[in-house]
Amino acid sequence: MFPALETEVKQESLPDPYEDFMYHHLQYYGYFKGHRGSLPTSATHQHVWKNNPRYLLSGSFGERQGMVPDPLQKEKLLCPTCISSPVHRQIEAVSRDSLMLSSPLLKSRQLLHDEFGEVSPCLREPRDLFTFFSSSGPLQAPRWPIECEVIKENLHHIEWVPPQPEYFYQPTGNEKLPEIVGEEKGTVVFQLDSVPTEGSYFTSSRVGGKRGIIKELAVTLQGPEDKTLLFESRFESGNLQKAVRVDTYEYELTLRTDLYTNKHTQWFYFRVQNTRKDATYRFTIVNLLKPKSLYTIGMKPLMYSQLDAKTHNIGWRREGNEIRYYKNNRDDGQQAFYCLTWTIQFPHDQDTCFFAHFYPYTYTDLQCYLLSVTNNPVQSQFCKLRTLCRSLAGNTVYLLTITNPSRTPQEAAAKKAVVLSARVHPGESNGSWIMKGFLDFILSNSPDAQLLRDIFVFKVVPMLNPDGVIVGNYRCSLAGRDLNRHYKTILKESFPCIWYTRNMIKRLLEEREVLLYCDFHGHSRKNNIFLYGCNNNDRKYWLHERVFPLMLSKNAPDKFSFHSCNFKVQKCKEGTGRVVMWRMGILNSYTMESTFGGSTLGNKRDTHFTTEDLKSLGYHVCDTLLDFCDPDRTKFMQCLTELKELLQQEIHKKFNELGQDMDLEGSWSDICLSDIESSTSGSDSSLSDGLPVHLLNVADELNQKKKMYKKKKKKLLQTRKQRNEQYQKNNWMQELKLTEDALSQLHGRDKGTSLDPSKMPSLILTKNKERMQTEKPRSTVSCSPKRSTNSSQEPAPDMKSHWSRNRYPATKRGRAAMTVYPSLHIYTYP
Repeated sequence: MFPALETEVKQESLPDPYEDFMYHHLQYYGYFKGHRGSLPTSATHQHVWKNNPRYLLSGSFGERQGMVPDPLQKEKLLCPTCISSPVHRQIEAVSRDSLMLSSPLLKSRQLLHDEFGEVSPCLREPRDLFTFFSSSGPLQAPRWPIECEVIKENLHHIEWVPPQPEYFYQPTGNEKLPEIVGEEKGTVVFQLDSVPTEGSYFTSSRVGGKRGIIKELAVTLQGPEDKTLLFESRFESGNLQKAVRVDTYEYELTLRTDLYTNKHTQWFYFRVQNTRKDATYRFTIVNLLKPKSLYTIGMKPLMYSQLDAKTHNIGWRREGNEIRYYKNNRDDGQQAFYCLTWTIQFPHDQDTCFFAHFYPYTYTDLQCYLLSVTNNPVQSQFCKLRTLCRSLAGNTVYLLTITNPSRTPQEAAAKKAVVLSARVHPGESNGSWIMKGFLDFILSNSPDAQLLRDIFVFKVVPMLNPDGVIVGNYRCSLAGRDLNRHYKTILKESFPCIWYTRNMIKRLLEEREVLLYCDFHGHSRKNNIFLYGCNNNDRKYWLHERVFPLMLSKNAPDKFSFHSCNFKVQKCKEGTGRVVMWRMGILNSYTMESTFGGSTLGNKRDTHFTTEDLKSLGYHVCDTLLDFCDPDRTKFMQCLTELKELLQQEIHKKFNELGQDMDLEGSWSDICLSDIESSTSGSDSSLSDGLPVHLLNVADELNQKKKMYKKKKKKLLQTRKQRNEQYQKNNWMQELKLTEDALSQLHGRDKGTSLDPSKMPSLILTKNKERMQTEKPRSTVSCSPKRSTNSSQEPAPDMKSHWSRNRYPATKRGRAAMTVYPSLHIYTYP
């Protein structure tokens, strides 16, 4: 009856079973009702509906049953018996697909749309259930707060290692201190229009940031002879709020504070164009907040030239002369500002150059790296990528689980865990470079990397604060607060990244022992790399938390400084990751601080760190883990002996400073370590500002609900094992009572031979466990070296430590051979 339609049906493939199921599922819940119509959801839909010739309305507008399809579909509905059953089903499928493609009335938000707004006939892939990246698809675009303007340019910088060491700047004493004049005497050549500061708070986000046309903020050049620099910072991780031209080649720069705050100005990253080769430019940042900085002891800013990158393959390098860090002479009456000034000569005319506080590592850089891992057929077998949570702006916080497959569930359960994280402070990009070096090594085919994957489960959160990284913050998230002061928070919706991280570690501790937790940070006042830890009060593990840092200092002697490490737990640091994890039961809980500057140690003395230096430290973390867990405890015991000697020297030094003499031979180990160490006030710490005003009521309500829940919480039901033990305990007590009563009646009670009822429960449990072990023997597999408590392994005092000095050894020398298990077809992941 419909030859044209039957011809079209023959060309169409049969409907997908999943699509057919979802159609009936949505129809059942009212999304497709009546004659495959649905209610309009907006005025726009009503307009399209009224003007769409496919539909004829009968009765009042808005009634589902009043919608009649076009004549072809009407004839099909009126004469369903005129068509054979197979053709009828195919026509139904074609008409349904046609409706899904063109109908503007669908209420489902799971259907895919193309760039023209047309509906695709397939459903969206469920989020968080499958792999994130596709080799053929684009990366997930970063989501920005709707107040932020973002330029439509993709920036990419090449990685490059300078062939020669980049030495610190040596002050001459003749450096100029430019007086700050401001825009009253200068010309504003770049300024962000609206920057959300303190008093406002994050509301929503979108890909691309602010809607509308992106305005050109830089000045318009008057001609080819105009030498004004063109500034820009509206790109990922960029930070520059205003540029004022105070002379032909001199500019005053104002950094943007962290969004929704009025402070935390340290990180800068911006672009300049229209450069001149032979001129000496001066840049002065006028609103820095820290009174001390590495710029006072020789640190240089970083510069990147696009022409040098294209023609000579040269990337970021340290540049600048006449570098000074000094107090600003313009005080706003509330807080003092500090200035950083330097001069620069650009290498090319009409070049595009970038300046940065440190080597940038953006959220897009991380996604590109993770994409390469997921597309690697080997690495993806032992590295599983999942979503830990979504940030406030909706960006994905990634979680990597790295371990080799185990042969049995027992082997998987015996593995210990190591938790690593980075970029809780978004402006500390050096943490990402250390993390990249760690991932490069642990995902490699090195024998040491394979051994580590055999004995550990690595949980890695490479970027804890993606929102802050994207918008160019230095320290805060979009909540306007330092996340590393809120690890104890109960506000899951306001601080999702750290709430889910803490919850993940809490669940991990219920499954297995967590040997080490380390959060990678950056430091702007001290050189070298060092750790902050937590003093352990348990005498059984006295000084054990200091063994790993000491070993790391021996494996990386030209980068890591053990003398800069600190293990004092201050009250103001109770909300930090390392303290919270330590109180949760992780003995070796650390914050790794890597300098923005360079090294003052060994062969690298007075030189800046490069990205390769930081990545190599990621390898040294792996190397030190193997030393720390070596079945041969010689190195471990040697470090403990050395630590005791260092502590004795520190105690003597403290008493000498106080002018006191004391014999410490018998009592020195009883002195509290916190009394000896100084505070970590030299760290880049920021005091907690508390919760934002708009979250105070939310926190109070949650606390009240939590208290009410604890009051109403009923006693948990006992497990079957607990009920059986209680039942056996009661039976034994009854039998014991009857036996003692009978003996006392016949022979009198003998107090010297009576049984102690208080010891019966433990005796019963012991016997039950022995019987269960006899009936059901269990085989235990030791996958990781256990800490030895045998004091006989302690080396003699005259023994010397032999540490491997090779930078990237192929295999670990002197390490006990580990059991190599054959690969099986069935793998068990912990």
